[in-house]
Amino acid sequence: MRSKKIAQFVILFYLYNFSVAQSIEPKGYFIQDTAKIGEEVTYALSVRYNKDLNLLFPDSTFDYGTFEYNSRTYFKTKTDSTQSYDSVVYQLSTFEIDSVQYLQLPVFILEGDSLAILSNIDSIELIHVVTAIPENPELKANTDLVNVKKQFNYPYLLVGFGIMAFAALVVVLFFGKQLVKLWKMYRLNRMHKKFIERFFNLMRDVSSNNPSKTPEHVLAVWKQYLERLEKKPISKLTTKEILVLHSDSQLKDNLSMIDRCIYGGEKGNDLFKSFDYLMRFSVEIYNQRISEIRNG
Repeated sequence: MRSKKIAQFVILFYLYNFSVAQSIEPKGYFIQDTAKIGEEVTYALSVRYNKDLNLLFPDSTFDYGTFEYNSRTYFKTKTDSTQSYDSVVYQLSTFEIDSVQYLQLPVFILEGDSLAILSNIDSIELIHVVTAIPENPELKANTDLVNVKKQFNYPYLLVGFGIMAFAALVVVLFFGKQLVKLWKMYRLNRMHKKFIERFFNLMRDVSSNNPSKTPEHVLAVWKQYLERLEKKPISKLTTKEILVLHSDSQLKDNLSMIDRCIYGGEKGNDLFKSFDYLMRFSVEIYNQRISEIRNG
């Protein structure tokens, strides 16, 4: 009787996954129609889905077939009352010589085991610069000498340095404070982008039960980033001590959930959501720091 119930549950589970997959249609396409070998091409991937689902896009570790991954750009999620819309633009290169090359990328639904849903297939035509190579190419030598002028106008160089030094002094005197603010915000923004990308990848690894990444490791990365933002020893504080600094009920619930998973051995189904809240909380702290620097 029990085995029958298990079989029914498995059937219902796969039917649910199938219905979810049928309702999601990722769309992928190349921005340009043609490319040369080694030339960077742009590929856009977008998907509309139920806002209650968690979706992941391919990253630098994914196999792009005949293409090589260069970089990607995320766009902010757009959400209405029932659905969300996500899109990513990839920069890819190819060094294969096939005249027509195809690409089809998946999106991954994080519901228990990751479910991959493939986009449509799109193609790009390769432009061959060298159409044919002769069997016995003729080489031509050019031994003509080229006269190179060796004179250099040092007085002009000194005048140029003097003008640049004077201009730099004027900039420092009149805009020094503002430049310092811009530099601080630039460094903070650079650190923030690196954190978001690293933390998101760790969230994905833990949610997919990657044994090399643990919830404790992800939490430590979050604490270290918050410590650099607030200039406080967050990484050495317990959850109770962190809540003294930040009285936030949602933060308390999500940190408690993660602590139970780390120290109590509980396997929370909402672990990804808990870490997602920590990421959004760190974004709020980052925005506060930027505002403090800008108005300071």
